[in-house]
Amino acid sequence: MDNRKNLLIIDDEPSITKILEHFLKKDFNVVIKNDGSEGMLWLEEGNQADLIIADLHMPNLSGKEFLKVAKASNLYSEIPIIILSGSDESSERIQCLNLGADDFMVKPFNPMEVHAKINAVLRRSKRYS
Repeated sequence: MDNRKNLLIIDDEPSITKILEHFLKKDFNVVIKNDGSEGMLWLEEGNQADLIIADLHMPNLSGKEFLKVAKASNLYSEIPIIILSGSDESSERIQCLNLGADDFMVKPFNPMEVHAKINAVLRRSKRYS
């Protein structure tokens, strides 16, 4: 029985998704989607995610829009979301955190730090659920 957590990674940059998948697949079941609409569709098909990592700037449905839709939904509002962004703009970070993001990381990032943040967010969500 596989009791690893399911991570949904939504990013339109293949280099980012490859790095994340490489570093995280040892400990997590990793699913990659290229934009927010693909990610939302995957969830709506009944797939379960324990945590979502979403890029802020993507075609079709941006990370911010994805965050709004997910947090407004009864089905997905409890799933922790970490936002990735190429922008270190403080106002973007604040906006995403206020919209319900559980964490925010700026690219380029250290994959080990991403792994540590995922574990920290999952620990917190388990503690409060």
